[in-house]
Amino acid sequence: MIIEGMAKELDGYRMVVENRPGASGTVAATWLTRQQPDGYSLLLSESSSFAIWPAMHETGVKYDPVQDFDWIATVCTAPMVLIVSPNFPAKTVKETIELLRTPASAELNYSSSGVGSIPHIGAELLRTLAGPANQSRHVPYRGGAPAVLSVSTGETAWGVASLGSATGLLNGGALKGLAVTSPNRFPLFPDIPTFRELGMPEMELNIYYLIQGPARLPPEVLAKLNKAGAASLNQPVTRERFLKAGMQAWDGPNTPESTREIVMAENARFRSISQRTGLKIVT
Repeated sequence: MIIEGMAKELDGYRMVVENRPGASGTVAATWLTRQQPDGYSLLLSESSSFAIWPAMHETGVKYDPVQDFDWIATVCTAPMVLIVSPNFPAKTVKETIELLRTPASAELNYSSSGVGSIPHIGAELLRTLAGPANQSRHVPYRGGAPAVLSVSTGETAWGVASLGSATGLLNGGALKGLAVTSPNRFPLFPDIPTFRELGMPEMELNIYYLIQGPARLPPEVLAKLNKAGAASLNQPVTRERFLKAGMQAWDGPNTPESTREIVMAENARFRSISQRTGLKIVT
């Protein structure tokens, strides 16, 4: 969604997307550390690779998320949503938590887009709110689409998913969204409350999407890439495409320094979550 706008600021250079999946983005991030810092190898990363796994994985990752990269620009944020099927017995978040405290929770397994993903962490945070009586089990899927589909079909009872993964089924009535993790209600789903509104600020978790490069990019290259990344977000058609995909284009300060500050703050936040809840990613 952003490469066309970026290319206009990069003298018409063609940008090629190459998917490097694996271990919630940490495979791609490790690859990036081995590339030349010339501005021709970049990574669009999300919170799992630069914050969650570095802060919560039992043995850590093979890179320092702050020092081993130059952080170029902030692209967008994406909230998550607590999803249930339309016939789920609880109709609100409060009722869901109460249900998860009963013996019936043993039959209420939950889905996520994979071990260590931010939807997985969000679901685990909800389980901690339910307390030790909760017996629901985690069913990880290979991506957001099969995870939300499993809830709509009843294969799993509930889940936390990125809003983008759930948008189609929410619009079609095959899923019900009980709360979103963003600070404010999402424009396309104004009837879904935020967890903060419901008195659960610890459930406020946004997925950040950032552009990064190998450490030690030449200053003029870093500045040019930052300008291109920020400029790509100013086009109304791009911003509309983000909304329809369940994301919001970044409106805050957008410099290499402000992007690095997000990385540092999110790392600190997930370390705090790990210490407070005892949650660890084990693979």
